[in-house]
Amino acid sequence: MKLSIEIANLSDLNEINAIVKAGHDDHAEALPHIFKKVEAVMPESYYKELLMDANCAVLIAKEKEEIIGFAVMELHVSPSFESMVQRKFAYMNDLGIKRNSQRKGIGKALFEACVEWSKNKGATSLDLNVWEFNQTAISFYENFEMKNLSRKMTLPL
Repeated sequence: MKLSIEIANLSDLNEINAIVKAGHDDHAEALPHIFKKVEAVMPESYYKELLMDANCAVLIAKEKEEIIGFAVMELHVSPSFESMVQRKFAYMNDLGIKRNSQRKGIGKALFEACVEWSKNKGATSLDLNVWEFNQTAISFYENFEMKNLSRKMTLPL
């Protein structure tokens, strides 16, 4: 397997959206009160904004010429509140691997590329959100020694 990790371009949106949709459908099934099944999850306007923003990147994993994984990265700076330590951190907005390419080291390679992107941008941490139902993702991130930083809770009314 010859795997390459690259920065996405505009022509990659349809292939990326197919991977996003598969993961999004899992979310819609687990949390139908939050997520809806749709055909194109990532709007083209949002994708273009990501590509044009120097503090964002869409990384793709390619095998031959096929996109088999992606990650959406953003660089943030914490608010300059007197009560908080100012920090620059990377935020992984999304990561997905094609189903038939999972458990082959592609997610690991893509995650490691995201860590490198974060370091190169001067980030002191890589943060992300993962939904509680997604135990596969939680285990994946824990393999990289990621720790819980906060907990978002809800009370259905």
